[in-house]
Order: sequence, then C-alpha cells, then structure tokens
Amino acid sequence: MSTETRDNAMPILGRATWVRYQVLATLCLAAAIAYTGRSCLGVSAAVVRAELGLSLAQMATAMSAFFWGYALWQIPAGLLGQRIGPRRALSLYATLWSLCCLAFTLTSGFWSLIVVQTIFGMAQAGIFPCSAAILATWLPTSRRALASGLLGSFMSLGGALGSFLTGLAISGFAWKGLEIAPISWQSVFILFALPGLLWAVCFGYWFRDDPRSHRSVNSAELSCIGDKQEVRSTATPDCIGWIMMLLRLDIWMLFSQQFFRAAGYIFFATWFPTFLKETRGVSTAMSGALTALPLLAVVVGGMCGGAWIDFLYNRTGSLRISRQLPPIFSLASCGACIFLAYFINGAISAVVLISWGIFLAQLGGPSAYVVMIDKAGPNTAPLFGAMNMAGNLGAAICPSVVGWLVALSDNWNLVLFLFAGIYLAASLCWIFLDPRGTFTEEMPRPIDGGVT
Repeated sequence: MSTETRDNAMPILGRATWVRYQVLATLCLAAAIAYTGRSCLGVSAAVVRAELGLSLAQMATAMSAFFWGYALWQIPAGLLGQRIGPRRALSLYATLWSLCCLAFTLTSGFWSLIVVQTIFGMAQAGIFPCSAAILATWLPTSRRALASGLLGSFMSLGGALGSFLTGLAISGFAWKGLEIAPISWQSVFILFALPGLLWAVCFGYWFRDDPRSHRSVNSAELSCIGDKQEVRSTATPDCIGWIMMLLRLDIWMLFSQQFFRAAGYIFFATWFPTFLKETRGVSTAMSGALTALPLLAVVVGGMCGGAWIDFLYNRTGSLRISRQLPPIFSLASCGACIFLAYFINGAISAVVLISWGIFLAQLGGPSAYVVMIDKAGPNTAPLFGAMNMAGNLGAAICPSVVGWLVALSDNWNLVLFLFAGIYLAASLCWIFLDPRGTFTEEMPRPIDGGVT
C-alpha cells in the first residue's frame, strides 16, 4: 500500500481524515451552548420582572442590553480573533459568557441586570466572527453553505432547548407519576453555565487554527480543504482600503439584510412567549414549548437551506442562482406567513403557520454567511463581525420597539404586521446584492452574457 510522508516523517494513508467535520461539529456545539443560556431570560421574563420589581419598559431595556453589548463588540471581537487566533479567542469568549451566566444569580435590580446582560452580550460577540474565520480556513467553497446552515441551525437548536427547559424548570413538571418541582430562574442560569466552561477547556486543548498544525489531519484532507492558508495570511487592507470597501453597495446590502433578519429572529428569543400569553392565553410552560417551534424551524430550515444552496452552486456554478435567489423568495414567503397569522386565533395553528414561515426564511439564511466568507477573503473575522454588528443592532432595537408599540397601541397582535414588514425588507436587500467577486476587487462580468 502506498503512503505519503508529512514533514514529521509520519506515514499518511491516502484516505482523507475527517477532522474538518469534527471542527464543524465543535463549532455547532458552541453555538448551541451559547444560545441555550441566551434564551433563558426571555422565557423567565415574567418571573424576573416580579422578583426584581421591574416595569415592562425596564424589562424591554434589559433584554436589549444584551444585544447592544453583543452588537457593539462584534468588530473588536473579530479583530481580537484575527490577532490572537480563533482557538484562543473562542476559548476565552466561552469562559467569559459562562461566568456571566453565573453572575445572573447576583443581580438584585434593574441596573445590575443591565450590567450583566451587557457583559454577557460582549462575551458572546466573538462566536460567529471567529467561527466564520475557521470555516474559511477549514472548509472548501463547495461546502461552506451547508456548514453555515448547520451553524445557524444549532444556534437555534440551543435557543429552542433553552426555551423549553427554562419553561419546564421554573414551572415544574408532572407526567404519569413523575413530578419535578420548580426551581428558581437563578438556578437555571447556573445549570446553563456549566457546559460552556467544559467546552472552553476541551476546545482550547484540541483545536488548531491551521489545519496543517493539527496532528490528526493528513495530506489527503489538506487537499480536500484546499490548503489556502497562504492566501488567508495576507495583510489586511490599510485605512484607504477599508474606506473603499465600506463604500460598496454589496457590503451595505449584506449589513442591511442582516439587520432585518436578526430583528425578525430575535422576537422569538425575547417577546414571543409574552406575545403568546397576552394574545392566545397560554400558560408559561406552554409558551416556552410553543416558542421552541419556530426556533426548531430555524434548525431544520438552516440544514435544508445549506444543503440546497450548496447543491445549486455545485449544479449550476452560478453565484446568483445559488446565493441570491434563495433568500429573495424565502424571506418574502416568511413575511407573507407572518402576515396571515394575524388572522388566526388558535395558539397552536398560529404558531405552526409562523414556524412554517420561519422555516422558509431559513432556507435562504445560509446565503448571508457564505457570501460574506466568499467575498471577505482574509478579512473574514472583522468583516463578519461588522455584519453581525449590523444584525445585532437590529436585535438590540427590536425588543424596545415591540415594547413601545404595545405600550402605545395596547394591541400585541400588531406586532405581527411589524415582523411581516421586517422580513419583506430583508428580501428586498437581496435584490440589490450581487454575490459575485470580492470586497477588494471589481465584480466579474460574464463574457457571453450569461449569469454567473
């Protein structure tokens, strides 16, 4: 049997190892763990408000505080990840957000909750910029959409699991003689802190930023990856280069669609349980369970969407067909489903229709991640951080807008019209977003007049 030899003289078999997929699985696990803790406050909002003596407006501000910290720290977190490497950066971030989960047990009022929420958001800000940089280094172009879809799906899987478990934990559970007593919301945060600490230790020990430095990666796997580390190590643009990039229409359309998509998504991680209780009269436990449905729809939609986008790219070779068309149609369809849910009174029926819309929206969701990775090149971490910052500005503003809308109108159902419009606006952004080329070069134009 023929073998190849690496620099360390160890024999390598011709079959590619699977470390790149283990890396992807590890990143997906991190996203799930992070979002498990992030969703806890939304489900327990009524209990927290009563215990800390907060008004509805104060609770809305506290929910928004996480996303202000998360949004404004995106670019610094991405730059830090680029400077010290994703391995050290992600290990640091996971440790910090887990400690913040523990710090929730020390909150005693409005301002302490604001401080912990803000630092919690800052600690989680580096997850996706660093993960995107890892995907750009560890995966070839033809597999990035599925990987991006899986990353987003596990993010929502963690949110769904966190919502479901939080609802059960603070309400208690009884079924066929099995009875579990309710626990405090502080205890829930303690339980959600432990997995992040364990992940940080394991990831820091096992992962390597460069696939060539990982002792379990063989030459065949490096060939599958593409071995583009030399390209990725090129210098970042100077001040003029950054200014020129930030004047491009395509980068602003990416930022804008992320703003609207994140604003739409965050409704389900914050006010959706309260919306269901106020408009459909469900219990806290039922609101947590029903909130899990649209979040699970994101999980399935992201997986299906990533596979669909990669299939379209591998089949057609067209960036417009594979990257641009899916989000245009899927986001518009989501807006239509949410609009129609306004006219449905039943809680389960309305949530099923909304969840179907969210599934459709997520079919095009991976396009945002993969287009940024494709176009950003060696600057993936900071530019992805900038895009995520735009998204989380939308997420930070959205809970307050919902609170103001309800306070002014005294009608929770109007919120559905707001979010139908938000998803339609995200769809419109993709009409003007050309996925071809990079942010540092001119767009390629088809020689024969065809679509590329």
